Amino acid sequence: AAVLTLAIIIGLVLLNLIVQQFSPQVDLTQNKLFSLSEQTLKVLEEIKSPVTIYGLWEPGKETKQVKEVLDKYTARNKNIRLEVVDPDKNPGFVAKYDKEKKGIEKGSLIVEGEKGFKLIPQIDLYEINWMNFQNPEITGFSIEKRVTGALLYVTSGVTPVIYDVIGHREKPLFDLQLKPIIERENFTYKQLNLLQSDVPEDAGLLVINTPKQDLSPGEADRIRAYLEKGGRLLVMADFQSSDFPNLKNLLASYGVAFDFGVVVEMNKNFNMGNPFHVIPELTLHDIVRPLKENNQPVVLQFAQGIKTLDLKRRSVEVEPLLTSSKDSFLRVDLNNNSPTLTDSDKKGPITLAVAVKEPLENQEGKETRLVLIGSGTLLEPLGLFGQIQGNFDLFMNSITWLQDRPETLSVRSKSLITLPMNLSGLQVIIFGVLFTAVIPLALFGAGLVVWLKRRHL
Repeated sequence: AAVLTLAIIIGLVLLNLIVQQFSPQVDLTQNKLFSLSEQTLKVLEEIKSPVTIYGLWEPGKETKQVKEVLDKYTARNKNIRLEVVDPDKNPGFVAKYDKEKKGIEKGSLIVEGEKGFKLIPQIDLYEINWMNFQNPEITGFSIEKRVTGALLYVTSGVTPVIYDVIGHREKPLFDLQLKPIIERENFTYKQLNLLQSDVPEDAGLLVINTPKQDLSPGEADRIRAYLEKGGRLLVMADFQSSDFPNLKNLLASYGVAFDFGVVVEMNKNFNMGNPFHVIPELTLHDIVRPLKENNQPVVLQFAQGIKTLDLKRRSVEVEPLLTSSKDSFLRVDLNNNSPTLTDSDKKGPITLAVAVKEPLENQEGKETRLVLIGSGTLLEPLGLFGQIQGNFDLFMNSITWLQDRPETLSVRSKSLITLPMNLSGLQVIIFGVLFTAVIPLALFGAGLVVWLKRRHL
């Protein structure tokens, strides 16, 4: 008995050592907070040169979530190593990375490779809701998004340029405080007035956000010439911009147009309690698939429709991204205050966003791409809900797709917000009957059978 007991103890000790050696872990969090996305794994497979991630914190006092995610990177690629540097004991080391002489706070990361380095301030590792400025709330983790973006930069050194078209009373991305966010995603942000110059040669893509005036014929011609050479264009507009003939003709040359009106969503499972605040259904296109897989909702305020024209070139491919439910309709007569569908309305589902692409003739692999989103307030806060993370991810995924950067499409912030489950009326009835009748009756029946059998023993 003593020998058997000793053998069992030794076996348990050996099993414990083996388990510790392999460190098996399962990420059971809803949004896979501690798992690397498929796209990040593809990026890691391509890294062949040494990369060092410096964690600026006192050894043993790191943030647990940050350390766990960084360990995933070093475990997947031996060319990546993590080195902890205490900034208080090594001020000279930190100073050489502080190019702007503003200081680098503890908890920040420095990613250094053969093409340069990228500083990730500690605050950029989190998504923060600043609605209550006195008590800001952490709503998500951006660790993977920032680190993967930094790895792409330090191994390639490439930063595409986004030109924000101005001069038509648009809402510039700069005014929406998006310039630093865009630059953190390894893009360069610039503004462009097409009345003063042509589209620059370094333009990665053009963004037109909620114009209140039409393009001039000359501006439309410059954008068309840019697109014909394989350019990229993102247009976000509401019903106020539908009567712009020059913009309309430009988009019509690629077989699409904004469909004037305001979408009214009558299905409560697809609105935010307000029929004008639509939670659209997501398709399986590359732009929105990551949002669908992560249950990340998009909310469009006072959205308008987008239609595919009957007359378009066969080479032009138009794919929907967002659609309203079959219970929705497009209110064309804005003076109509009826709460229900009328004869002048267009019955849903309504397409709310599309992706367009057309290959260039005699140029292998090159193509023109456009994304149209029927919402002029996509990037603005939604009342008490603040900035909708899904909206921002839709915007960034659109830019990424337009730039042919599939390796970062799925690398978005991991939200900590848990949204209520949307159930249809039929689902409510089914689950109600299941949990209040079927399961209790099954348990009662099983107990009754056991009792009867025991009674006759």
